[in-house]
Amino acid sequence: IFSPYSVINMKSDILLIEDMKKEYSKFKKLIEKSNNILLITHKGPDFDAFASCLILKNFIDTHYPHKNVVCKSRQSPTQKLPFMDQITISQVINTENEELVVILDAGGWDICIQKEDTIQITTAKIAVVDHHQTKGLNADVVINNQMSSTTEQILDFCMSVKGKKYVITQDISTLGQIGIVYDTGRFAYDNTTPQTYELMAKLRRVYALDLEDFEYKSTKFPSESLLAIKVYIQNLQIVGDMAYSYLNKSDINNLKLSKIGINSAQEFVRDNILRYIQGVHWGFVVKPSFTVENEWKVSFRSSKGYQEVASIAEALGGGGHQYASASKVIANDGDQAVKIILDTIAKLPKVVTSPTPVKTV
Repeated sequence: IFSPYSVINMKSDILLIEDMKKEYSKFKKLIEKSNNILLITHKGPDFDAFASCLILKNFIDTHYPHKNVVCKSRQSPTQKLPFMDQITISQVINTENEELVVILDAGGWDICIQKEDTIQITTAKIAVVDHHQTKGLNADVVINNQMSSTTEQILDFCMSVKGKKYVITQDISTLGQIGIVYDTGRFAYDNTTPQTYELMAKLRRVYALDLEDFEYKSTKFPSESLLAIKVYIQNLQIVGDMAYSYLNKSDINNLKLSKIGINSAQEFVRDNILRYIQGVHWGFVVKPSFTVENEWKVSFRSSKGYQEVASIAEALGGGGHQYASASKVIANDGDQAVKIILDTIAKLPKVVTSPTPVKTV
């Protein structure tokens, strides 16, 4: 039942494929046995999260039309996506009558729920479909072959269990390309494999998405983020080959920085400034969570071959990829969150950068 583009000759990979086949079979049986299915993903969903959710919903709706499938999110995509009108916008995700909960693009509850949610106490079966290295909750089924994206993982599942019966339409092709391109940095990241390119070729034979237009639209940011970007740059510190930045509560209150402005600014600094300073190869950016008092979110990034930031995030209770990870920190202010992070870094043997700031930009 395994898809043609995933054939691998290495013996260890064959064992991995056999294990994944078993998980695919278990996941398929859970779908078949469940009448009410809830699909959720992490807070602040990116394009991979939305694409994988919508592809899976379309798969179940098409092949199991009598199932009730609900895809819940707290927000809509920032670009128009196929089937996006099928996303149920819900600020609170509570347990109801679900028989199966599928968590996509996340390894566990912690990055999916807020304190007012009750979905985490559900008695339903739990399936996790993810591609991050971090181990998640002890679910009934875990599908994670650490592919380029959850979108690739879901498409592999769909093609594997249905074979020629699974038809890749223009809408599915569009979603597939968007999810993969977004989470591979347009194939620049290490998670891109030959199988990823083969799947993209298959998708683009159905429909050639304008990747330039998608990238342009997905990198736009709101004007509210400009002032927050300025503060992040003012607070930026360089320590050896590491750089980091943060916001304090006083910055946010005095300048009346908005949630959307801070979130966009953090992403911009993380992805476009942090590792582009000469001599800097890795670092982190801190922002408030906006959902839990005194909770701060830290995003780590590293250039390939430098710091494996996943180990730092895991030491703080988070996780992610080898060179792109995140975690949460409880602190009274942003600079205190930074101190906790730096103290943690100092205790890790593989981190050689001194945690003492030597330069402020």
